[in-house]
Amino acid sequence: MSEPTIDFLQVIESLSDGVIVYDPAGVVVRFNQGAPALLGLNADQLLGRKALEVLTALVRADLSPLPPDEMPSLEAARSKRPVVRRRLAVGLPTGDYRELVASALPILSAAGELQYVVAVFLDITRELAVVNELRIFELFFELSSDLFVVATPEHRVLEVNDAVKATLGWSSDRYLGMGMLELVHPDDVALTLTHAAEHRSHREYTTRLRASDGTWRSINWHVARGSTPQRGDALLMRGTDVTQRLAEQRQLSRSHELLDEAFELAELAVIERDLVDGTAHLTSRLRELLQLDGETGLTATTLDQFIVADDLPRYREYLERLPPKEPPPALQLRLRTTKAELRDVRLWARRNQGEDGRTSRELVVVQDVTQQSLVQAKLRLAERLTSLGTMAAGVAHEINNPLAFVLANLNVVKGELERMPAAPGIDMVDLRAAVNEAIEGGERVRQIVLSLKPFARIDEHQRGLCDVSRIVEASLNMARNELRHRARLVKELAPVGPVFANEARLGQVFLNLMLNAAQAMPDGRAGENTVTITTRAEGDQVVVSVSDTGSGIAPEVLPRIFDPFFSTKRIGEGTGLGLFISQGIVKDAGGVISVKSKLGVGTTFEVRLPLAHGAFSGTSPSPIPARQRARVLVVDDEPSILRSLQRLLGKAHDLTLANSGKEALSLLAAGLDYDLVLCDLMMPEVSGIDVWEQLDPALRPSVVFMTGGTFTERAEQFLNDVKPPVLEKPFTATTLEGLLKRAQSR
Repeated sequence: MSEPTIDFLQVIESLSDGVIVYDPAGVVVRFNQGAPALLGLNADQLLGRKALEVLTALVRADLSPLPPDEMPSLEAARSKRPVVRRRLAVGLPTGDYRELVASALPILSAAGELQYVVAVFLDITRELAVVNELRIFELFFELSSDLFVVATPEHRVLEVNDAVKATLGWSSDRYLGMGMLELVHPDDVALTLTHAAEHRSHREYTTRLRASDGTWRSINWHVARGSTPQRGDALLMRGTDVTQRLAEQRQLSRSHELLDEAFELAELAVIERDLVDGTAHLTSRLRELLQLDGETGLTATTLDQFIVADDLPRYREYLERLPPKEPPPALQLRLRTTKAELRDVRLWARRNQGEDGRTSRELVVVQDVTQQSLVQAKLRLAERLTSLGTMAAGVAHEINNPLAFVLANLNVVKGELERMPAAPGIDMVDLRAAVNEAIEGGERVRQIVLSLKPFARIDEHQRGLCDVSRIVEASLNMARNELRHRARLVKELAPVGPVFANEARLGQVFLNLMLNAAQAMPDGRAGENTVTITTRAEGDQVVVSVSDTGSGIAPEVLPRIFDPFFSTKRIGEGTGLGLFISQGIVKDAGGVISVKSKLGVGTTFEVRLPLAHGAFSGTSPSPIPARQRARVLVVDDEPSILRSLQRLLGKAHDLTLANSGKEALSLLAAGLDYDLVLCDLMMPEVSGIDVWEQLDPALRPSVVFMTGGTFTERAEQFLNDVKPPVLEKPFTATTLEGLLKRAQSR
């Protein structure tokens, strides 16, 4: 028995999926680099072992719809016909579980004898974990480029999808109730009837169908027999238009036939180049990937003209360093199609030497991984945002607690200094100014910490009423350092109503636009440039615009700035996802984002969001006179906060201090009557939430929670569900007095 040809072996090694080659006895004689890793086996556990022996150890009978003795490789060996896309589940020796799609291709001699069986395994575990299969089927039928037909067992049409209409050109009325045989080529009628008479659950065959323009289209059908509640027995026919592919195959020499069948089986895009005469052969899938139509051809015989300029040196170096005999490594880079669309691809290359020892042929296998790259990039970004949110919440909590008693104590000192008479040797004016400056500095710290709040949300999918002006101010606080070195900041923030959105994600949009505006201008020339932030109401919309006097965006680039992975920045300075994700966030909130730009003048981004109607009633309760002194219970595990509140309120009101949730519950259970209970939300052992849950419901209206920031899911959920009164740390004496007056008025 002869060895497989050199072309065949190179294809095996070039495939990224797992490939195993069996001899007629079902014994493994070869495999590529992807097979051991995919199946969790080493070379000794594969080479020389029988297919049934290998698969019986892996296939999970309790999960897989395919028993081991019906593996595609065994069926292909028995039938001498290709077996395509059979699903099976395997349990790896490591204990992991994988869902695979297996296909098998029999390789026959000229006399029709079986020489080898090539089995290809595609891992779909991850896809199945994140995809709703019912939705996928619905989308496949309605939107798939494959042809879908539902017919009676006698081939009378019940339903077709849009791909059938687009391929054959007939109107919808032409198909319904029509017999498929009316369109079948006379030479293919017998073949169609033969398959219709068979009762197998699945059949595959190719027929020619007449299009509305009189031409014949070759359709490869996969037919499954089933039933529907309304129409009884039915055939589900999935077809692929292989007209052009068959025409290409007829033009190929015999040396290319085995390659093309393997490429088709693995669904890969391939370019084969003759390095001697410069000719090149592209498969139809590569033409689709590069968006080459009948009128658009290659101006060269390599991929160089499609590779992004920044990636081209890596590609050329990769080709020069290809190992002569080892499996080729993979290279990931970006292609730009004839329609200027970016594609992330992974490719493998192999160069062959002729009899004279010179490199004579180059084979490049290309896999489109654009969608996978986009999903991975979004997942990485989401993970970073989650980490940032957790950190922001923790930092806010740790700063706000000490800041609360610092400001409270400074206000106590300020009040005492204002009442103290002048003393010899003491400049009371300067001393009061120093305290006021310290309070002002503390307030600035408080505002900075408050700016972190929108970025500290745990649930990024949560939506609610948002104060756009406050979110813009918070984003400005985050971007201020980047802006101050590059431009003068102009704020024109008119009062606007609330919008219904996710506060953290909306803040992410505004921050991204502000940073982009800053980076559009050179550093160190702040006096020459301006960034203008405006908010305004227009009808039932809230409009936020970010304008800069930077370099502007070229007209040919402007339509593509919201495309994923598109960036005008240098490699390493941007992911190309900022505006793409911002557009998705704004769209999710029911709004739109647009851009206007002129080279040398500047750029303006505008975000329009629908106003949330009926958010506020517009009425205020009538004031009720308050008693002079209030009875207050203060609960906090931070002793300094208890002492500062005692100094701040103790002279005017009756305060009871508790340094734990447990002590607070004891005081409340004793029947003591309080006008107001100020309780810290986050405390060890017995938290503020625990106090609330164990408290008599009649006493809950008197509770106001103090918080320096929530960084646990339970606390966030509690605030969202219960919506209790909340006093943000640090707080002012004025805020506390307002709370006390309202409490005494109940």
